[in-house]
Amino acid sequence: MLPDAAVSHITAGRMRIKIASKKGDAAYFSCLHERLSSCEGIERLEVNALTGSVLFINPADIKVIAAYAEANKLFKLGRSQPDTTPFSNTIAKTFKAFDKKTKSFTGNDMDIPGAAFLVLLGVGIYQISRGNFTAPAWYTAFWYALNIFLKSQQATGSE
Repeated sequence: MLPDAAVSHITAGRMRIKIASKKGDAAYFSCLHERLSSCEGIERLEVNALTGSVLFINPADIKVIAAYAEANKLFKLGRSQPDTTPFSNTIAKTFKAFDKKTKSFTGNDMDIPGAAFLVLLGVGIYQISRGNFTAPAWYTAFWYALNIFLKSQQATGSE
């Protein structure tokens, strides 16, 4: 039975496929590199046994690669989409966890928006104390501090 492969990403001039069931199998990927190198239309490829992936540089048509791989009993290329989480969701999740820990540590007296407000307010005061009245740094810090404070107040419903 052929291992299943899935397209991880396709961009201009690059395509990566993942073969999850062969992840870590250095012998398989070494053989795969050797055999795929003779496929017509593949300019260059890089295999990585640790990640279980094959990167095609300036690849031939995906259908040509899929047909070649199946005919040579290398893998069967499916159409599944990779399981990815948008980076913005990862950041939001991290900040929510950090906010929860901050609240727990301070007994709900301080949260991330409050801490950011105080830090930015401090940066603004520091800039003024150094005589940087014309530099936008203190003004920007105050502006951001005020916006964070106001948004946090709207989020909690207290005004």
